Amino acid sequence: MSTPALVVDLDVFESNISAAQALLQGTGKLLRSHFKTHRTSGLALRQLGSLAPGVACATVGEAEVVVAAGIHDVLLANEIVTASKIERLIALAARARVLVAVDSCTAAEALSLTARRAGVAVDVLVDLDVGLSRCGLRSVDAARDLAVAVARAPGLRFAGIMGYEGRRRASEPDRLGRIGHAYSLLAELRDRLEREGLSVAIVSAAGTSTFREAIADPTITEIQAGTYAFMESDLDGLGLPFRSALRVTATVISRAPGRAVLDAGRTSLACDYGLPDALSTNARVAAVSQEHTTLICDGDSPMMGSSYDLRPSHVALTFNLHQEVWLVRGRRVVDHLPVNARGGSS
Repeated sequence: MSTPALVVDLDVFESNISAAQALLQGTGKLLRSHFKTHRTSGLALRQLGSLAPGVACATVGEAEVVVAAGIHDVLLANEIVTASKIERLIALAARARVLVAVDSCTAAEALSLTARRAGVAVDVLVDLDVGLSRCGLRSVDAARDLAVAVARAPGLRFAGIMGYEGRRRASEPDRLGRIGHAYSLLAELRDRLEREGLSVAIVSAAGTSTFREAIADPTITEIQAGTYAFMESDLDGLGLPFRSALRVTATVISRAPGRAVLDAGRTSLACDYGLPDALSTNARVAAVSQEHTTLICDGDSPMMGSSYDLRPSHVALTFNLHQEVWLVRGRRVVDHLPVNARGGSS
């Protein structure tokens, strides 16, 4: 295993999956693990279960990878509008159950036309902006109108609604109020559609940071979470039963009194959420440059040539920097997998 190496602690990873299943047990809700977190079909397959029968993807390329791996319940939780990507999506729908988010009549009409020509049907979730100000329709009225249009469109099946409330950290002001407002908007849209005769089988939302709130809310039927399996330090304090399962193993390539330099930098550690954590009680990360991490040490510096573990601050983007991931139990390597949807998997 050459460094810098991306490493998953399988015991912790499996414990996190079991903890998620335990939270879901008896709630009637499902987990749709987000593939973009790791972009690794070998890990996505390990996350499937009776309460996690499918996955969410961010791109058509990711969906193609997971369907090729044998996963046949896939939500493309993003808007797809170009002709070439719609054609690829419709081709997938001939092989698997594919759901896709829409927030415009233009996209719905293009999907309908391509699906009808191919003789397939695609399940559609109408996307409502519930506070993130990103994708999604800006009002319940507009979402209602689109849902009615989708239900009438040949080649499309209206399957439900979707909204993403964003990453809600423990320190956020009025965190519970913002989450509650997001779910109330989804409930309002669901109730209105059902009064008008549309069946809303799916209300898809949430993420790791709102896992508990989504389980407690009666509206949400499935949770789009991915980081739960690995965890990040800025998700601490939320009372979640998940532990850190990911690290980048580096090698000490230079040392001086009170300092050491590792062979892992920003080309192998995403730092947009902050610097990585040093997994040693007597050191801290002082700086990360393109190819190096500098440690400040209390006491003796780690030995030249020795291995040193770092906890990345952002799981998904760190995975995207690596071609493969090593699976370990303790310090024993038991397998390695390609990160087979990394990079330009559009």
